[in-house]
Amino acid sequence: MQPDRCLHVCLIGDSGTGQSSFLQCYRTVAGGNTGGSQHKGKEFSSHHPPFPPASNLESLVAVVELDGEPCRVRFTDGAGGPYFQLPMQQTALSAAHVTLVCFRSDSPESLQHIKEKWLPILWSSGMEGPWLLLALATDMRERRRAAGDVSGTVSQEEGEAFAQRYGAWAYVESSAFFPETVQLVVDEALAAGITYYRKQWQFSPMPSGPLHSLSSGGSKESSKELSKESEESQEMAAKIKPSWRGVTHTEPEKWLMHEKLNVGDDPVGLTEEQVKAGLSQLGDTGTRQHAYLRCDLQGLSLTSLNAIRPWEQLQFLNVSRNQLRHLEPVGALRNLLHLNASHNLLVRSQCFTAPDALETIDMSYNMIAELGDWKVHRYLRELNLRGNYIKLMGTGLMGNKELRMLDLSENYITEIENLDNLNLRVLNVAQNRLGNLEGVQTLEKLQSLDARHNNITTISALRAQDIPRLRKLRVSENRISQIRELDNLAEFSFLSDFYLDPNPLSELPQLRAQVLHRLPRLRSMDLVQVTAEERVKTDLVYGADTETRREIFESLLPEETFVDRRLMTEEKIAAIELEEFGQNGDVGPYGRDGNQDSQTFGGGGPPRSRLQQGKFRSRIEQARYGGDEGVADFANFPAPFLSLTVTDEDLPEVMEAVAEGGVEELLLGAARISVTGLRELISFLRDSPCRLRHVDLAGSSAVASLGVELVNTFPFSKGCSVETENCGLHEQTVERLRNQTLEAQQALELVAAERHRSAEAVSVYMREQEALEDVAAEYCARDAAPPPPPRLCHPLKWRSGVEKPSQAALQEFLKTNANGLSQSGSSYVITNKAGRRVPLNADKYKALRATLENMLKEFGCEALHAESPEDGMNGGKQLPGTFLEAFGPTLKEVIESKKLLGFMLWEGVEPSTEVIESVRRDPEEWTAHWKAVQERFQRLSDQAKKAHDVGSSIPGVASGQLISHLSHLSLPMNSDTIKPPSFFNFTKVSDSKRPHLRFGQDLHAALAARSVAIVSCTGTGFGIDSVRIELKNLVQDNMTINIRRGTIFQQQGWQHRQNLLVGIDYCIEVPAGSTIVKHMHGYCINRTCALSQSSPLDLTDFYLDDDTVLASQAVVWDHFEGIFKKGQ
Repeated sequence: MQPDRCLHVCLIGDSGTGQSSFLQCYRTVAGGNTGGSQHKGKEFSSHHPPFPPASNLESLVAVVELDGEPCRVRFTDGAGGPYFQLPMQQTALSAAHVTLVCFRSDSPESLQHIKEKWLPILWSSGMEGPWLLLALATDMRERRRAAGDVSGTVSQEEGEAFAQRYGAWAYVESSAFFPETVQLVVDEALAAGITYYRKQWQFSPMPSGPLHSLSSGGSKESSKELSKESEESQEMAAKIKPSWRGVTHTEPEKWLMHEKLNVGDDPVGLTEEQVKAGLSQLGDTGTRQHAYLRCDLQGLSLTSLNAIRPWEQLQFLNVSRNQLRHLEPVGALRNLLHLNASHNLLVRSQCFTAPDALETIDMSYNMIAELGDWKVHRYLRELNLRGNYIKLMGTGLMGNKELRMLDLSENYITEIENLDNLNLRVLNVAQNRLGNLEGVQTLEKLQSLDARHNNITTISALRAQDIPRLRKLRVSENRISQIRELDNLAEFSFLSDFYLDPNPLSELPQLRAQVLHRLPRLRSMDLVQVTAEERVKTDLVYGADTETRREIFESLLPEETFVDRRLMTEEKIAAIELEEFGQNGDVGPYGRDGNQDSQTFGGGGPPRSRLQQGKFRSRIEQARYGGDEGVADFANFPAPFLSLTVTDEDLPEVMEAVAEGGVEELLLGAARISVTGLRELISFLRDSPCRLRHVDLAGSSAVASLGVELVNTFPFSKGCSVETENCGLHEQTVERLRNQTLEAQQALELVAAERHRSAEAVSVYMREQEALEDVAAEYCARDAAPPPPPRLCHPLKWRSGVEKPSQAALQEFLKTNANGLSQSGSSYVITNKAGRRVPLNADKYKALRATLENMLKEFGCEALHAESPEDGMNGGKQLPGTFLEAFGPTLKEVIESKKLLGFMLWEGVEPSTEVIESVRRDPEEWTAHWKAVQERFQRLSDQAKKAHDVGSSIPGVASGQLISHLSHLSLPMNSDTIKPPSFFNFTKVSDSKRPHLRFGQDLHAALAARSVAIVSCTGTGFGIDSVRIELKNLVQDNMTINIRRGTIFQQQGWQHRQNLLVGIDYCIEVPAGSTIVKHMHGYCINRTCALSQSSPLDLTDFYLDDDTVLASQAVVWDHFEGIFKKGQ
């Protein structure tokens, strides 16, 4: 008996984290239940990985016992990797019941990549299921700890904090060296997966076509989301090529890359001995000869089948549970009738030449994304594509008139289509995303239909006149809530087996009696045989003989009153339904369970479930990263079991995330916030420099309580608006608060434009990091000068972000050498920096050309004789755009540029055919220059520290390095006098009176009072989580510490990395005697320094008191870069 339920577990994470070893270890632990080859008696060495490297795609199917019933579990590794291209990646992740997000416990970088890469992939895929944070290779971490080295590892506490913050179901650890830890992880994952599986029926039906986000609601931005989806659909459609057979095929490169095998990808090829060992069933080949007709090759971990080609007489071939990527050799078996290629790594259904008379094909549990074209298989009778990633049915089956059985269960199909007039007897579409059964009407010979575990709300498409032979129907685990949906089924004369429970209507009283009354021909319902006694009871409930008994009673006892003594009647059932559901025969779209699932804590509700809490945490983090095109949605959810409402306890974190992410629209809906919470929200809108302009509070009861005060204090002048429908306000007030004015619309457009402008500026700055890192390495403080850098003629000095000194030097060169290297007879000449003419004979000119080519090769250019700009771009590393603009649009023109050759001589390059060092600065000259620069830096630091740090005794607080660094950026190189703080629009905390805090204590004041201490403070990058501060409470009372917007943190030395500016207000609760770590959003101050890399920071005594500057990163750059230019 095949299990009815199937859970899908996806694994994602960086390559090399150990996911494949994890799966192989579980295959060993699970034993025979997984099928396929086993690693019997595997030795777990302490020096070598216990399993060999796995292929690029790893798919494992196991059968486990959950709740006393068998359940199939499918594990998919590498769903985020290069072989899973969109939209297949989205399908795989969104279809997962649980996802394991993996990192190595001895690699903090892999954990950082989860935040930067893998969680955004999960969010964008539409995945609504739970996910677990899985730390792999924990044995490596423990070995390093045993050796006394704890650096470069991720502790269990750090992993748990990460999982809690980002909404993971749980944090788990394992090592393939310890199989019991692998089993514990799988057990926890399956517990999460089965919890989600049981609730999936609550999802609304998905629209057909490309994947849609499940989280959109009916708010004012719904049209924006639909427009976005429409554009994405058009883009996807543009990439699809129409086929002459009427079937759509995507670009072939994706599957070609997967199916192409080299020696490394084919470690386990089929051998002749294996073929002979698998032969059986001697019989007639059809040519009056006898031969073996069957070959079983399952579970051998095969990666290719080339050795099968000579066995042309085979009629039955079983190659299931291997690692096959294609079936091309099967095309040589022209007599093949039955093929089982299930549980492999196939990504296409048409991956082999069609045999002449193939009758049955099993490609279940592969990685097929499209149904494909099956017309060439004219005699195909059974097709099993269960457990793949198919979204659309396409037209590929329209020509298969002999097809009798089609299994498309456990896919991602949203619509039954293109099965017109097929002679199907059995159709299995269980565990898909169907919303109805439209499309089965043309299957007039259909006898069995399995549509279990979908999102079906109606079965009205089933009509006896269309499919009169229907005998077996499974619609359990759907969203059918009305008993009248079964009325049409009474006309099916042959319907005998019916599976209905669970559905919302399962809550109706006396359900079996109601169903049997409507469908008296049933022999079995929900696997329970219908007995004669049950039929009699049903007739009794519905009074089949009541009138007859009344007539007999009255004829025999005319003077007595007839009393109906039935314990349950049709009238009593109707009364119970009215009492429980308010209507007859309808429990509502979700029934009692769905209504209970939608409740949340706060306002007297129960605590949130783990799924609800995970959804809330993920929405918070998505808001931190800007939400969905500037919209943060805490009101619309895809199903009741994920629904929640925001409360006063949530509001501070919601506002913090909205401010950090630059969110423009916040959807709270019927939030359970108090009047105090609403006042805080309006104050946040009015006073914060954030980009938030619209809040949706439709249905929130606190709005009516605030009444006129809301209108009087609302910041209409900023273009803000709030939706207050169904809040108890007068319609005129609702319209006023919507603020549908031209100014409000312009305000929204301005903040959206600023968001895009800032994102573009940040993107440009990030592309400059390589060049900025080189500059930081050249001039950072150290004991001795670093190796000489390239001269200004080198392409490295023309990269974006560091090109200005080179451009200035070229202009100086052209002032005295307008034509570059000038030809004078058979030689060349330039005027050098000293004003002397320097001749260059033919040999030296040739050597200079060779030096130029060596310089370009050192940069990374390969095609040194390209004819077009495109050739120049593709010849290895791309030359900087400013370099090409200065010396020629093509690489050929660059090599022949007299301007570049002359500029090289101007910069001191010595012509040489071999020595490349001449394109770098002279060591003695460079060392002298470096020391002079360091001395200037020291003079600036001494002045600034004397002016701003002398007398300060608070650990972790200093300001001198900030002023010296910004003065350096503002001064010409021949000046070493620091600028005053007012030059940068800074205000000193100790010299000013900032607005009084409504609650808590300012960080500077708490430090001065010795109430708290800064344990550590570091900076990493900029933006979200760029500032990490660790505070310790030094008193016996709980404290609330405020870090106000505009607060500045400085680098502790001349590292030429970013100082960071806090852009929003933070409120940190620090319990008595404890230590708290807080991550904050920080703007970087200038564009010419590299990013911080876990750099130690000091809290400065300065702040920027200008909210208009704190609106975005681009505005901060504009402000300070303007100041720097003014100073120079």
